[in-house]
Amino acid sequence: MEQEGVRKFTLDWEQGPAPALPAMEQLAYWRDILHAHGLVGADPARYGGIGFGNLSGRTATGFLITGSQTGALPTLGPEHFCSVMDWDIPGNRIQAEGPIAPSSEALTHAACYVANPAIHWVFHVHSPELWHAAPSLGLPSTDPAIAYGTPAMAAALAALAGHLPLPCLIRMGGHEDGLVAAGPTAESAGAILVQRLAQALA
Repeated sequence: MEQEGVRKFTLDWEQGPAPALPAMEQLAYWRDILHAHGLVGADPARYGGIGFGNLSGRTATGFLITGSQTGALPTLGPEHFCSVMDWDIPGNRIQAEGPIAPSSEALTHAACYVANPAIHWVFHVHSPELWHAAPSLGLPSTDPAIAYGTPAMAAALAALAGHLPLPCLIRMGGHEDGLVAAGPTAESAGAILVQRLAQALA
């Protein structure tokens, strides 16, 4: 298994003040809910104890995303968010600014926003139960041969997110326990995760 949380893209990051954006409040709200359900967090018995899960919301200039390795924190403040201003998916590059570097999955989030202008929220989580139940739940999946955090994974998710009805939930076939929810509202992206998790656990 590849080490979780390793950034694979080239990052042009300018450290700066916490972004004051309306999306932050909803991201913090849903991040707390997903953390409570174990979909975002850190577990000494999983992924070498590295934090997992990240959320983003579209903004007028790009998107706001939770910072790198914030999964273990019980709750997030403004200092735990980063603004992604520009990206080059084929070139494997992200441009961002804020008090913390963006999540290692930032390229995947960018691909979802490019794929469908109706997508305004992207939530990436980890759940062994939901990941393994995905086939029986009828969830679409990326090719297991495609590694996380790569332009190939971004392209594979974009191909699915660009054509699926929203909200959608996609299993990352080559990213152990990883899933991506995308929707037009934060509530729709969060609700599909919670609902499908309940079905997987039933």
